[in-house]
Amino acid sequence: MDYDLTRLGTREFEHLTQALAAQILGPAVQTFGDGPDGGREAEFRGEMRYPIPHPDGPWSGHGVLQSKFLQRPKGTNPDTTWFLGVVRAELRQWANDKSKRVRKGALPDYLLFATNVVLSPDPETGGIDLFKRVTQDLITELGLDIKGCEVWHFDQICRYLDLYPNIRQTYSALITSGDVLFRLQELLEGTASELGELLTNHSSKELASDQWVKLGQAGEAENQRLPLAEIAIDPTASYTSLDGNHETVSTVRHILRHGDSVLRPSRQAEVPSHVALIGGPGQGKSTVSQILCQAYRVALLREAKDRLDVDTADTVNSFDDEMHRMGLTMPAARRWPIRINLSEYADAVAGGEPVSLLRYFAAQISRRTPDITPNQLRSWLKAWPWLVVLDGLDEVASPQARDVVMERVNDFIIDARSADADLLLVATSRPQGYREEFSPRRYVHMRLEPLDTIYAVSYAKQLTQLRHRGDPDTASRVLKRLEEAAEDDLTARLMTTPLQVTIMAILLERRQRVPQQRYRLFSDYYQAIYNREASKAGPVAKLIDDYRTTINHLHERVGLFLQVQAERAGDSDAVLSKGELSKITIRYLQDEGYDDVAGGALSARIVDAAMRRLILLVPRKQECVGFDVRSLQEFMAARAIVTADAEQTSGLLKTIAASAHWRNTWMLAAGYIFHERPTYRDRLVTLLDEIQAVDKVSLFVKPASSLAVDLLDDDVAAKAPRFLRSFTKHALELLDDPMEEFEGIHFSNALWNVAELDSPSRAAIEQAVSKTLAAGGHGAVNTLSLMMVNWVGRRGKLAYPVKRNLDKYGGADGGLVSYIGCTLLDQKFLISGLNNESIVLTYKPFIEVAEPYVDLSKVQGGREIYNRIFAGMNIGFIVTPTGEQVAIGANNDAGGSRMDEMAVPGMTDVLIAAAEDVPIDLWMVRHQLRRLCQSFQERQAAGVLLLRSTPEFGELASLLVDDLANS
Repeated sequence: MDYDLTRLGTREFEHLTQALAAQILGPAVQTFGDGPDGGREAEFRGEMRYPIPHPDGPWSGHGVLQSKFLQRPKGTNPDTTWFLGVVRAELRQWANDKSKRVRKGALPDYLLFATNVVLSPDPETGGIDLFKRVTQDLITELGLDIKGCEVWHFDQICRYLDLYPNIRQTYSALITSGDVLFRLQELLEGTASELGELLTNHSSKELASDQWVKLGQAGEAENQRLPLAEIAIDPTASYTSLDGNHETVSTVRHILRHGDSVLRPSRQAEVPSHVALIGGPGQGKSTVSQILCQAYRVALLREAKDRLDVDTADTVNSFDDEMHRMGLTMPAARRWPIRINLSEYADAVAGGEPVSLLRYFAAQISRRTPDITPNQLRSWLKAWPWLVVLDGLDEVASPQARDVVMERVNDFIIDARSADADLLLVATSRPQGYREEFSPRRYVHMRLEPLDTIYAVSYAKQLTQLRHRGDPDTASRVLKRLEEAAEDDLTARLMTTPLQVTIMAILLERRQRVPQQRYRLFSDYYQAIYNREASKAGPVAKLIDDYRTTINHLHERVGLFLQVQAERAGDSDAVLSKGELSKITIRYLQDEGYDDVAGGALSARIVDAAMRRLILLVPRKQECVGFDVRSLQEFMAARAIVTADAEQTSGLLKTIAASAHWRNTWMLAAGYIFHERPTYRDRLVTLLDEIQAVDKVSLFVKPASSLAVDLLDDDVAAKAPRFLRSFTKHALELLDDPMEEFEGIHFSNALWNVAELDSPSRAAIEQAVSKTLAAGGHGAVNTLSLMMVNWVGRRGKLAYPVKRNLDKYGGADGGLVSYIGCTLLDQKFLISGLNNESIVLTYKPFIEVAEPYVDLSKVQGGREIYNRIFAGMNIGFIVTPTGEQVAIGANNDAGGSRMDEMAVPGMTDVLIAAAEDVPIDLWMVRHQLRRLCQSFQERQAAGVLLLRSTPEFGELASLLVDDLANS
């Protein structure tokens, strides 16, 4: 069989030839990793098993393998010319006494070239004979003492791959040409070889069903379907590379390139090979995962077009074309893609059943492609590369369900590793409440960046042109309005996510300008959709127009109860049944004075409309309704919360303030207060003080300060300077403690932006920073770190104060604070120190390091509880050139939120006390203790408490789900 070696790329071609060399020449072959190789991919010493037969016997001595990969072959003759030119250059390098390779090592006795170029076997004129003549003549001319020079060309490598199935199977997804899934029996053995037709059918079905973006997912009432391929964009994301560089990349392109590597553990160093994609509401996490899976499906199917139906073949062609529009190339590795919603998986495991991920995959696939078993998938996982997308960890709000889900995910990774599987996992989550459940030891963390203005307008242009294909005047008018919005600073700040740009584009079809605040954007959008539906002809439109108050109430209560349900294990994908919807409506109509007959009849009409679609309520599952987009559910829950009087609203907001699950709802409710209830504003500010002082955990974790950062970032008080300064004051309290990476970036950006907007706020920031640095201790370390990581090099009104403080506290005389700030967060410096051994890295058990500061005598069973909480966690230390020992990071193989252990009376008190006592060189211990308390607090179920605190909510909940009200 011939193989497509071109798709390997330079790096994987080198790896393949290294593997062949080890197989063919013998175990004495030493391979070299990525980086400068000194003219060699591998070298060998001693007696080889190659070549056989040979008149002079096998090679014996020192030899070098050199891989020469041609990225874009043009044909046999020009490719041969290129290869011979490369060979001549290499031989001249070996003859140059001044070259680095000669100075560092002796001239080899044998040279072995490997290339993907096709060399003709024609006698005298063919590439193989030309290679022999060129090398013999040049070795003689240069006076090189080389005993043998051979080439492994395209055909030779293909024959070796036929001969060595273990190597062929490792690279099958990259090298197989033609209709790959129907050639599996030629490539694989056992059960996996029989899956080709079944998996092709499944890929075709998934390709067809996943090809659309429905504007209903943005709440658009007509639920217009647009081709994913034509509207998709590749958002940017930032991450820290292995060499310590802070990189900003196109997300899909970067992940596809990463997926073109062979990720089998036997072929990879111990580095993170999976991806955790972190992004806020509406930033496009799920769309990115959808594009990735479609790209791999098309890569699998594009060469099997004659076996596909016409519609599927057209979809393959369309997506292929549109990938080029996005600047993407088709993945070289044909990974088998599967995507699951983690909230649905959480529901599957909530009952305690041992539903492994592999068993769940088999069940999901078997819904559309019968007779796929877990054992078949296990064979397939071992034989063929996979992409597994785990979408929406943030939607698994229940701590117990999240623990089980992460346990199953980690089990799957362990099983895949034991099978030496070529596995790429891509997991997504919102940053709120995310505590690195996807361990940095296994996952590279990528943070989705806000859309810049140019990219946002480009996406808006695609969207409007697609929505108005037959009406270019409307498309042009909407786009002009969007461009004008992008020129205004406050409206441009709303154009940072695909969801919000979509909402703005739909709004601007009927109005000249959009609001400048996020709550108003959602509110005006809801009203625009409502008015459009009410203006249509027919009985449903009249119903919508006549009963606005009732339908608004229905949306708000459904949003609230679904948000509560989604917090519970087993209800992650929350919906309300037709019967439950009817109870909400009838209860409201009774309060309005309707009798049973009239209220029942009107309720039936409204509920029947909801079963088809009622503004933002859409049919979900059988005879159930919900929201297509969680942000719209959260918006309606926020409206339900703020319908009460000021004190009752404050109480509800206080109840949910610390919860990660309710964070977006809290923010939308605050936006409502600022723009609809201005007399409540001062109460909101005092509420932050109350939230901060609820208990010892709140005083330590500072949830109100985190809320203040979000309020600044949302521009809630952009036109109310008095409140802007109050929020800034609250936010600055976070300077005292180290933060998560994403939390620190968010905090720093919010302060930088408010400093540009308001001079007194800027003065407060400068004063707080200088005061904290001068005080020393943990606060100084954190402040200096934040400045160095997120503020250095930026232009703006804080730039000079930042430079002044860094000069004062970050120089050679800055002591330990300077050293920690400069070293721990400058990863290049740290990596360089580790490489030259001026810095020594060690790991110690967290239990051992923190124990001297934890008074376990104050907790009954404290020793056992403490051990369970920190089992598997280690703290890394570096020993600096000056002898200081500094904690730099933690890793945790155990995972889990440890909610039960943390809930033991007194446990949080002793951990908080320990955090206050640890010295500055153990700042990472304090960080981990704060992180644990923060996770404990923000994972507390707040929804049931919210229902209990309001009679109307509690009574209505008891009508819907008994255990919801009584939990």
